[in-house]
Amino acid sequence: MNTFKFVLLAILFSFSLCWSQTLVGKIYTKDEAAKIYGPVSTSVKFSSAYLNSLTGNTTNYIMFRINNGNLVILGDQRKVLYPAGAVVSPQDEMRLFSVSLVKKILFDGNDTNTNIEIRNNNVLTLTNGNYTLEYSWPCPPSCE
Repeated sequence: MNTFKFVLLAILFSFSLCWSQTLVGKIYTKDEAAKIYGPVSTSVKFSSAYLNSLTGNTTNYIMFRINNGNLVILGDQRKVLYPAGAVVSPQDEMRLFSVSLVKKILFDGNDTNTNIEIRNNNVLTLTNGNYTLEYSWPCPPSCE
């Protein structure tokens, strides 16, 4: 009986570790995103292969910001991933997504380029192929 309890506790602990990260973002079709979030006002084209490689430099979250047409990408703890040497103030608002959802849109969209976009009301989206990722968190205040 003690072995059964131990195994059960080990399984529950494993599940809690797997589900401890909150998924941030929601994937829409490109058409759904246009209806919900409006037209794209600013877009930065970025290599999907390079973006995928950047996801390997962070564990849980990846953050984006477009400022005056310049893209900045941060990882966990607001570590600069792109461009190298960029200086980001702690007060600069980034938009945070789960790494797993960024990887999913890259895989499902299967396009060589990903567009990081600004839409109505300063909504930031990522579009690859026929899929758009949105429903990000602002960082700050929700940085993890």
